[in-house]
Amino acid sequence: MLAGLLLAFGAAATTGVASVLQAVAARQAGRGRAGRAGRAGCAADAGQIGRLVVSPLYIGGTALDGLGFLCIVAALRWLPLFLVQCAAASSIGVTALVGRRVLATRMPRRDLVALLALGTGLVLLAAGAKPEAATAVDRSAQWLLVIAAAPVIAGGAALARVKGARAGGALAAAAGLAFAGTGVASRILSNAHSVGDVLDAPATYALAAFGVGGMVFFAASLQRVPVTIATAALFGVETIAASAVGLLILGDSTRHGFKALTAIGFVITLGCALALALSEADAERSGLVAGPATGLAGVDG
Repeated sequence: MLAGLLLAFGAAATTGVASVLQAVAARQAGRGRAGRAGRAGCAADAGQIGRLVVSPLYIGGTALDGLGFLCIVAALRWLPLFLVQCAAASSIGVTALVGRRVLATRMPRRDLVALLALGTGLVLLAAGAKPEAATAVDRSAQWLLVIAAAPVIAGGAALARVKGARAGGALAAAAGLAFAGTGVASRILSNAHSVGDVLDAPATYALAAFGVGGMVFFAASLQRVPVTIATAALFGVETIAASAVGLLILGDSTRHGFKALTAIGFVITLGCALALALSEADAERSGLVAGPATGLAGVDG
């Protein structure tokens, strides 16, 4: 169990730093758009996202995300989904600490309190985890996971065409759903015994579809909201959604006597994640942030 926890928290460190690198890349892409204000809105947004995902900083962040993902996949061989997701979600704290230094971001005190409360909720969830292997999932059920990727990707694509901070929060949530799908697929694939089994499993296709969608939606959200807010929304939704599937379908369970504590952790985590994701508009009106993220200037306007 200790090796799994170390891998999960290693994923937290790498993805936390990755989020900051991606935010810096998004800021630079936003500035680049300011000089091309005369272009058509949707075409400009699409071009901006295209420039963002191929920029060196964003590619570096994506590489760290990939390393974190490998750590998560390895951890899932020993630990239940909701424990690994909770440990990985602590990257919100890494992002906040590094982001404040690199991006000079400022957060209202209530958001800092919510971030601390979010951490408390994650600790409660982790305390109730019971280490065990995932329940085997047959091929027909795995194909249902592939089908489930379609509405998530379609919804995220529709949100990407909407401007504004609220759309950015929703995009981050869509990315969270997509990455929850990658977590579920990874947990299913943790039962594979060979590379051939992995390549033959329908869950592998779901993993690819959810993974690409999640990266694109998160990139788009970073152009509309601060990195800490986007990351909180992403990991809040991802943790809740993936943990629920793990508990209900994949055979994950809590320690004896910890069900109530785990439920309290779920409520705290979800409530604080939503509060952080939706606070951007109030923060912008009060002048605590300068547009999206101390931000990615020019994206909304």
